[in-house]
Formats: sequence, C-alpha cells, structure tokens
Amino acid sequence: MIAVRLATYAMRTRFEVVLVGEEPRFLRSAGEEALGEVEELERLLSRFEEDSDIGRINRMAAFVPVRVDARTFSLLQRAVALSVQTNGAFDVTVGTWWRSEKASGGNVPVGFWHLLLEETTRCVRLAHAGVQVDLGGIGKGYALERAAALLMQAGIEHAFLHGGTSSAFAWGHDENGRAWQVAIAHPLTQEVLATVPLNFRGLSVSVADPTRSTNPTIDPRTGIPVRHTLLAAVLLPSPTDSEAWSTALLVLGEEGLSLFQHYYPDGWALLLTSDGRILTPLPPASLSRRT
Repeated sequence: MIAVRLATYAMRTRFEVVLVGEEPRFLRSAGEEALGEVEELERLLSRFEEDSDIGRINRMAAFVPVRVDARTFSLLQRAVALSVQTNGAFDVTVGTWWRSEKASGGNVPVGFWHLLLEETTRCVRLAHAGVQVDLGGIGKGYALERAAALLMQAGIEHAFLHGGTSSAFAWGHDENGRAWQVAIAHPLTQEVLATVPLNFRGLSVSVADPTRSTNPTIDPRTGIPVRHTLLAAVLLPSPTDSEAWSTALLVLGEEGLSLFQHYYPDGWALLLTSDGRILTPLPPASLSRRT
C-alpha cells in the first residue's frame, strides 16, 4: 500500500489528508475533492469575509432574514443543539464579547437564543443588532466531517484528516498497517499526556493559553477568561461534536465531565487543570494515558 498526502490552507490553519490504498491517481482525485469541500466551507463560514454566509448574517440578519446555504444552516442547527447540551458553555455568539465596547460589564447580547433559525425558508435572523456569530469553535470539525463523508462515499478505506494541531479524524490504518494514533501534549511542557487511537472517531483539543492577553478563551455565559483549565480533549464519533465539547469542557472544567458522560457514555475526554491535575472518565482499554 502507498500513502498520498494532500493539503490546503483554510480557516486560518493547514488541513491535510493522508489517504492509503493501491491506486495513487484515485487517492489523489478523492483527496482533491475532499479538500475542495473544505475550501468551499471556508467561503461559506468565514466571519472575515463580508459576502460569506456568516459575514452576511453578522451584517444584515438583525434587520432582514438572511437565506444561507444548506450546509451553513445545518451547522447552525447543530451549534444550537450543542449549546443546549453544554448549558451554554459552547456558544457561537461568544465573539460578541470581543466585538462589544460594553464587554467590561455592560448588557452584551450574548447567547445562542439570539440566533433565530427559520427551517422552512433556511433563513437566519439575529434578535439584536450587536450579536456576532463566529463558527471558529466548530467549523474545522464540521469541515473534517464533510470531507470524511466525501472520502467514504468515494470508497476510501484508510484515511487520516486533520485541521491544524487541534482537530483530527481517521479510519482504517496507515500504509504500514498500523492504527492511526495522535499524541496529546501538555501545552506548556510538551509532555505527552495521552496517546489516542483514531478509528471512525474525531479528536479535538482546546487550549486556554494563560499567557495570551488578546482574545483569550472566555466563558460565553459571563465574558470572564478561563483560568481553571489549561487543556480539554474530546474523542467522539463526530468531529463536529468533539470540537464543540472540547471548547465546552475547557469552560466548564471538572464539573463538565459528568455532563459530558450523561450525553456520551461511550465518549472519552481529558482535562488538564491549571494546577496540573489530569482528569478523565475511565478510558477504554485501547487508550494509553500517563499517570
């Protein structure tokens, strides 16, 4: 077997696919289609482009309904459902804090309930003019999920996909027949905290950098920067859900583990607290974790 590697730059990070099989031309063609979907999703979801779906929502949806692509609408629906699951610890309107002059304690319109979705028309409205939607906390996972679906439909049996150092999804094995594995490292010391095998599972790792003074990770419910947790990692069948929940657990900290287990009894999560503790539900036997 051989491995074909392709990459693109989107959503302010490097996306890469590693495809394993016997026919390099077939692998390359499938990989190019998958990365094309990632690039198309950036065009739809980027908050930095005025004419993207998210750009138009942020500019206009407080005044008129904004019709969006079916993929954008589906992701917004997922985002709202995940906000409900996480009790608001994951919230795509969190960017409102960063863009509001009242972020120091005024009445900032943050909350997923300000995002109004009209399913019959696939239109989006915002309840307040100050609300800003930012899918940066879930977009990479969704892009991996969509790319993986295209690869599976094409008949790819062995693949590893990642978006930067924070999100990955894989199935099958590498060109040497070994399971795909990802190491989770301490964000400050680079010590390996856990080694996670990926097989039809998405891994997302979120980090709160205590040294970062601009755009820190904040609790969307309060606007207060996260200090109690340095890292949260989540392993779930859906890379979209993994990405949302790693963000949520970073915000919730230790108390969020029981909530996570309630919704995903077969899922896996790891937290690294600011005082150096490693917290996780009991891991499956196939996971290796340093103690």
